[in-house]
This record gives sequence, C-alpha cells and structure tokens, in this order.
Amino acid sequence: MEWVPAPTPINENRRAQAVEKTGIIGTDQIYLFDIYVEIAKDISGYDAGSFSLYDSQNQCMISEIGKPEPREIHRKADKAASICSYVLLEKNPLIVFDLKKHDIFKYHPAVESGMVHSYCGFPVRNKDGYAMGTFCIFNFDGIKEIPEEKLDLIEKLVSRLALQIDTQTDQKELTSQKISKSVDVFYDFNSEFKLTDYKNFIDVCSGLNLSKDIASNLISSGLCELKNNNVILSSEGNELQEKMNVFTRVYNNIKVEGKEANSLIDNALDELSEL
Repeated sequence: MEWVPAPTPINENRRAQAVEKTGIIGTDQIYLFDIYVEIAKDISGYDAGSFSLYDSQNQCMISEIGKPEPREIHRKADKAASICSYVLLEKNPLIVFDLKKHDIFKYHPAVESGMVHSYCGFPVRNKDGYAMGTFCIFNFDGIKEIPEEKLDLIEKLVSRLALQIDTQTDQKELTSQKISKSVDVFYDFNSEFKLTDYKNFIDVCSGLNLSKDIASNLISSGLCELKNNNVILSSEGNELQEKMNVFTRVYNNIKVEGKEANSLIDNALDELSEL
C-alpha cells in the first residue's frame, strides 16, 4: 500500500482564515516559539520537535528543533506529505509510540525508511476552536514511550502556546483599530493633511529628529514648534497626541541562550507542574 494523505478539514476555509488572521507566518518570531519546542523536548526526551501553522496551501514551519537536516527559516512543506496533517483533524493529541504498527503512518516514507520511530502530535487550537497548526515531537533513535503525566505537561504547554497566539492576534486587531482611529482624529484636525504629515507627526511623537523643512506643514498648522533648532510638539500637538491615543514605548529584543535558556526551561517546567 501507499501513503494516504490526511483529508481536508470540513471547516478548512474558516480555519485557514483564522491562521491568516494571526499574521505570524513569514515573520521573524522564531525565538518566541523555539522555547516551547525546547521545553517539550526536555519533558519528553524526544530527539526533535516542531510547531507549524497551516495556511490554505502549505504546512508553514514556525519552529523546528533537532531535525537532522539543516534548519531553513520560513520553510513550507506540502500538507499531503505530512503525518502532522492528521493532527488537524483531532480534538485530542495523536500519540503513536510505534509508527510501524499504525495502520496509516506505517506507509509514510520517513517511517518505512526507519528515520522516525515514535511520534506525538498536539493540535494547536485558537479560542474559537479552529486547529490552526500542530505541535509535534519525534524520536529517531528507536521506540520511546512517554508517561501520561509528561504528556499532560506537554498538552498544557501547547495550551499556553495557543493562548499566546490568541493574545497576539487580539493585540494586533486592537492596534489596527487604534491606528485607524488615530488617523481619523488626525485628519479631523486638518483635512488638508497628507499621509506624509501623519507619518511625520508620529515620528515627532516618537522623539525622532525631523528637519523644519520636513515638518513645515506641522509647524504651520501649530502642531509643532522649533526649540533650540529642534522640532517638538506644541501644546496643541500634545493635545492632539492625547486625543489620538498615540504613545510610544521602547522594548528590548531579547534572545535567550545557554544557561539562561536552561534556567527559563526549568522555571517553566515548575510552573506547568503546578497547574
């Protein structure tokens, strides 16, 4: 017999729309999700793990750790060629400790070749119940079973990951709404303004140094003024900024590695065990 790809989920259109809504695919958010895969590997003792989102066409790899081939950022794979596609159809984790004994998976090329022996796949569902992706762990070095309590920990970990995606998606929508509202307020102040004026005003709000020539429209309208040859917000500009609800913050881009990563994993495991 030959490998039989997973059927298409019955809610595929709405499911794919939910994935697109997250805005994650193709972005540089690898390190936000690598830690989840590292923790799952640490819990299970498995050789590799991955987190993927599925758009309307492809399995889109967000995080892959431990696989033998070189890591490829933003890699996309054919849904039909993936065991993980079956996880999208499941409400519960798909646990197969011996892939060669599974009626369908034993015919997959990676199983027939002896590359993968054990597999655990967890559906990543959003708050509306759509399976946006899969969180999977693999063992290459023989069959390896995982105790029930450890599987429960990994399932809780995947729930945390899904919650993070929901939170990011909600924040993205909220940000879009705030920007739309701020644009309306800005143009209500002066309908003759152009998009470049809006951008320049946001730049001044952010503390960037603009030349008086670039900010000339903002100065002439009374939103900005010159102080010590620098363009700053006027009192009227400050009032408009408050009405637009445009406030900027500076965030650090943190990448956790080495001992810090191990410590973070240990702390996360302690938190999960208390849930």
